[in-house]
Amino acid sequence: MSNQNSSNQKPQTPDKFELELLKQEYFFIQNTIEDYNKQIWAIKALGIAGTGAVLSLIINQKTTTTGSAIALIGCVIPLFFWILESQWKHFQRGFYPRAAEIESMLAEIGMRGPAIFGGWTRVFKRTPISKRNGYLWDGLFNPSVFISYILEIGFLIVMAAIAPQLGK
Repeated sequence: MSNQNSSNQKPQTPDKFELELLKQEYFFIQNTIEDYNKQIWAIKALGIAGTGAVLSLIINQKTTTTGSAIALIGCVIPLFFWILESQWKHFQRGFYPRAAEIESMLAEIGMRGPAIFGGWTRVFKRTPISKRNGYLWDGLFNPSVFISYILEIGFLIVMAAIAPQLGK
């Protein structure tokens, strides 16, 4: 039966075939970007859970110096997750230029969509290719990556400072 269906179909012209391939590639890239986002949110959640565990240890300490030491040592946890997330963000950003390129190609032939990536970059005033390339800028110093970890580390440093008062 499947042979009859395939024999009834007319072969696509090269232009239509290429357009179909571009469409498939575009949505594959969009799904890949979203998959990276899901992993990044999981990494953030694990980092926050680790910070919460350190906070619990600080509060449960009977001696004040131990609580301060745990808080300072605990700063390493968000640092590790920051580095891990920055690697994922760097890899994810590698897909942005091709998504923009495909949208541009589709616009050149008169198509207004799909424009998922272009719409997002316009709304958030971002560029598909970062002004500064490389792991440090795409990942480690990317504001969407580092802000939460800086806040976590800052919070733990504050907890180290006030831990002596918690034990009293």
